[in-house]
Amino acid sequence: MKSGVEVLLKDGKYYLSDDILLSDLQLKSLEEHGDITPPNSAPPGPELKVHPVTGMPLSADAGKAVGQYPTSYNMWAMVRYVYGPSLSSVQREIMRLAIEHWEANSNVRFYNATGMPTVDPTYGFAYPYIEFVNGNDVNSSQIGRNANGGRQELKIQSASWAFPEVVGNGIHELGHAIGLDHEHNANDRDNFINLNLNNVLPEKRYNFNRRTTNYHQIGAVDFQSVMIYDSQAFASSPNLIVMTRKSDGSTFSGNDVTSGTDRKWVNNLYIPYIARSDVYRELADIVYKTDNTVMTAQERQQFQAQLNNGNPYPPAGGRIPNDHSRYQ
Repeated sequence: MKSGVEVLLKDGKYYLSDDILLSDLQLKSLEEHGDITPPNSAPPGPELKVHPVTGMPLSADAGKAVGQYPTSYNMWAMVRYVYGPSLSSVQREIMRLAIEHWEANSNVRFYNATGMPTVDPTYGFAYPYIEFVNGNDVNSSQIGRNANGGRQELKIQSASWAFPEVVGNGIHELGHAIGLDHEHNANDRDNFINLNLNNVLPEKRYNFNRRTTNYHQIGAVDFQSVMIYDSQAFASSPNLIVMTRKSDGSTFSGNDVTSGTDRKWVNNLYIPYIARSDVYRELADIVYKTDNTVMTAQERQQFQAQLNNGNPYPPAGGRIPNDHSRYQ
């Protein structure tokens, strides 16, 4: 690209690294400005003191993981998704389990809109939503929500069974979809990881470019994160090591479940809403604080009142069905 950033063109789509799919808007911004986020839309570094939507203060150690700089335009209130018709029954099960993992361990919530309209019937705008599609041998996702709304793809690889590693791929790609980036792409990565690019396939070296602008990160690189690749990622030979810990030179593996720091990043930025047909902001029974502890019943009720102009009680009859196992 004229900005000097390397991207991958595969099957007519552009990727920032092998599994981060670029939207048209992100590709244009990358071409013109060298960053997926247009200039002046976010600070250059990790400073983030308030929630981008509610304006409430965030924890002093919010995150300890790395992701895109959050705004109300690139994050989700509730992640709307559909199971695409190309998915096998196993791939649907992988994504269902991945959704349930995130929902059981964090504040992010997903809404199953399979078979529902993709355009608002009253105002005509396109709903932002993710379609889970068959990736064959590929896993990929856009990072964050498409600022222009409409459809975005999350590809999940083919598999014969939903074993932990493949479910971990679904958890990882959903991590991208809600805004998380790779730990090994963190701006301060070189303070924690020894990287030997000579051991990386030349055409894959762009996977290790650091994110230097429009990111949100606090704390050290997390080797337990579901968003980190293993020590031999993209090695040019099976016996070569690409990354080691700077602290002791040891190798590390990828992870199939979220770490506490993954969840802390998410819990600072997402609120666990229950799907409703009205405008009341009803909270799930379990609400995580920014330090990953659970709110008491009283704290939850106070928070719900704060979100609803002082009213802690949701109107009756407003909840709508939201079944993650519904495929058609």
